[in-house]
Amino acid sequence: MRRAPDARPRRTSPSASLLLSFALLAPGCDRKDEPLPSAAPPPPGSAASAPTERPPRPMSSASAAAAASAAPPVPSPPPDVRIDPTDPAREYVARYVRATHRYGDKAACVVVAPSTFVDGKSLVETRNDASGACGKADDVRDRFRVTLATDRMSLDDSLHQPKLQPWPDGSDPDGPPKAVADVQDLRKWKSKLGEAFRHLQLAPLRVQLYGRGSYPVISIAGWHGPVLRGMSPAELEAPAKALCEASDGDSMGVFAGVDRWTILRITCPGSARFESL
Repeated sequence: MRRAPDARPRRTSPSASLLLSFALLAPGCDRKDEPLPSAAPPPPGSAASAPTERPPRPMSSASAAAAASAAPPVPSPPPDVRIDPTDPAREYVARYVRATHRYGDKAACVVVAPSTFVDGKSLVETRNDASGACGKADDVRDRFRVTLATDRMSLDDSLHQPKLQPWPDGSDPDGPPKAVADVQDLRKWKSKLGEAFRHLQLAPLRVQLYGRGSYPVISIAGWHGPVLRGMSPAELEAPAKALCEASDGDSMGVFAGVDRWTILRITCPGSARFESL
């Protein structure tokens, strides 16, 4: 990028101005007089020929803080949104049916069964529970085919169930996900979670929606009040329950400051733990 020309007038050194004034004002000055001999230039490479440089001014603490705040953010991988790594396909389906409200007011009596692996895909069934409150006990509602490596999911058409609705980010379950939503103007974040965080003396700064919009990751200014880094799951239980209630049961992750390597995992209905990524 070219720099714009400097419009400021060139400054004349004090010694040059003084000599010029003296030559113009001195009486009887004859322009034909022989000029005064000039001093010989210093030999190249000598200390006198080197330009003088002022030592750098020490940076004030305010300037240092401003420079630090302008530094690029620490690079980091996206957080793993899997809540249950022991059976990620089952967790994937559970997160989908909850985020899309697939079973409406009967979600409480629908069970997501453990996954099985067949022909390169994970099969996950959802069934009515044994109480019969949602219909015939143990009856199969859906059979999902999940490919975790490509983040894709489809239905077993043999059951003739309603087609899959888009994820919260608007993406087709059997198509590619959309870009991660990133909310930095929290006035646009319409959620009770914001108030719940502030009630816990935590200041939310940014919200990113991973897992196709089903897993919010909140960045806060720092750990404070009843939520401090290093607390045990037992100590974090009460804050976790408050945040889960505000999120209507959606699990989430929390980062603090520029540290993207330590995440607070909040798994609803009310457990939490710190985890190193």
